[in-house]
Amino acid sequence: MGIFGNRKKERIKVLKKTKPGMCGGTDATQDLNAPKVIKSGEMVLFDVCSRLPYMSDGVKNESLFDIYAFAAPAGGYAFVYEKARTEYVRREETSAEGGRWALVPGVFFEKLTSLVAELNLAAKNGFHSTTHGLPENFGGSVRIRYASGERIDYSDNQSPVLRLEAGMRIHEAFTEAFEGETVELPRADEIAKIVFCEKREKGGFTEATLTFSGDGTVMNSKRSKYESPDIYASEKPVDAETAAKIRSLIDTNGLFAWQGLPAPEYKFSREKSMKFVLKDGREIEIGPGDVLPNALRHAFFDIELEMTTKH
Repeated sequence: MGIFGNRKKERIKVLKKTKPGMCGGTDATQDLNAPKVIKSGEMVLFDVCSRLPYMSDGVKNESLFDIYAFAAPAGGYAFVYEKARTEYVRREETSAEGGRWALVPGVFFEKLTSLVAELNLAAKNGFHSTTHGLPENFGGSVRIRYASGERIDYSDNQSPVLRLEAGMRIHEAFTEAFEGETVELPRADEIAKIVFCEKREKGGFTEATLTFSGDGTVMNSKRSKYESPDIYASEKPVDAETAAKIRSLIDTNGLFAWQGLPAPEYKFSREKSMKFVLKDGREIEIGPGDVLPNALRHAFFDIELEMTTKH
């Protein structure tokens, strides 16, 4: 059993259901087994996004309009990511892009666990509502996991899933994390080599190695095997612009902080990994990282594309 545990069988109650051929409408369900009180004191994933109410208790909200907050354990630390939008744009969809990330001490999860209980975020657990014609996360979603296997899951693509107070408190907790102790990581310009590996069925594979030489040149060598017994090999130079793009992807998306992230709940169909060998001999190995915000996960695949398809 992985850190997310085994999921208890759902008992689903249909609250609203669109009729066949109906244009628009809302589908809503409630998992009757979803707990409203979480017993575990060990959180292993926090993944929350929500638009926040424009008005709260009759007072106009002028400070925080939507929030995306994410935290997952990574090698004894906590990998945290947040984007909080402080300008109101009526039709802008909530997005994880353009946020900030850091690797912080693992004690951050203890604070989050207490905060979730204090805010009673499990109150809506098991509720899911989809209003057709609206973006998937126009309202928001809550996805929280515990080491015991307990989970909090609910979503609504029409209305905010968080109260304004809850959004503000979560934003304050993440801001404190970013402003507190963080883990210093290597820089992308310290890389000597990047090694990408993909294993496919029937013994197929792709291996690509990007080597950064001391004279500034970069070479990409690739070996691939498909269904036939033949192995195809090639080697090509990589231009300075592409090499700079790869370094930028590593730094801006925090790839060096991904090591130790939990395995995804749903496995990819192909096994992939990327190893970074630094000039001082240290090695950092990561996978695609399904337990990551979408805006960061794309960096792995962008580098894979440069190493295996374009060269």
